[in-house]
Amino acid sequence: MSAKGLRSRSEAATSKSLQGQALSGRATAGATGAYAVRFVNDPHRSLTHGYGPLGTTGLTTSRVGFGGYRIDLSDQTYRAALTKALLEGCNLIDTSTNYGDGESERLVGQVIAELDRTKQVTRDSVVVVSKIGYVQGHNLKRAQAREKAGRAYQEMVQYGEDIWHCLHPEFLADQLDLSLDRLSLTTLDVCLLHNPEYFLSDAHHRHQSDLPALRTEFYRRLQSAFVFFEQQVARGRIQYYGVSSNTSTSPHDHPEATSLSS
Repeated sequence: MSAKGLRSRSEAATSKSLQGQALSGRATAGATGAYAVRFVNDPHRSLTHGYGPLGTTGLTTSRVGFGGYRIDLSDQTYRAALTKALLEGCNLIDTSTNYGDGESERLVGQVIAELDRTKQVTRDSVVVVSKIGYVQGHNLKRAQAREKAGRAYQEMVQYGEDIWHCLHPEFLADQLDLSLDRLSLTTLDVCLLHNPEYFLSDAHHRHQSDLPALRTEFYRRLQSAFVFFEQQVARGRIQYYGVSSNTSTSPHDHPEATSLSS
């Protein structure tokens, strides 16, 4: 089933209405490289070693990024800080669907749109990273309402009273729609699964001990999520995808470890 077919009618209508305001484009090798060169060649700044390649993507990013964990629309200081960062050499922004209950993404989108409109920093010179997986705040209320209506998201991990987690493509499809709407972007440069090990953490806390079986299911879920992401890459809605995990450096036999080699 396509991502479009997975959305509810109301969510699809919301996405359509907001998408008309979205800023088109994506980060490109040429524009991110030019952004870095501009600051490296600035005699008033010491940023010679401040940039590097983003993996094998061809994109160039500042070695220090701007983290969106605690920013939202409530304080103009956050807007000023992000604007200053983009104007002074930082072109890598990290946020998530659950940061500020979505308001972090809204702020990021607003600042990028304003700087692009005034030609101070172009959309194609900025790398925007966001993450999907946590079910908190409004997302939790949405998931609980669906469950009550008999339309629960599949494979939902109910880790705690105020925090659920999900990697199922149906959930990812809804979340990507909402994420792009909040960012007011047509394309997300990097989309990451946010701490997918919550599936393993939940099993560990519930004293489920068949680790080989749990890992088999865990990587099946990751593979299913990656198939969805590949579809979104083909549609031009994301450029790159991956995993953001707190347990990727844990020993391989740790019950909550996310293995990079599996």
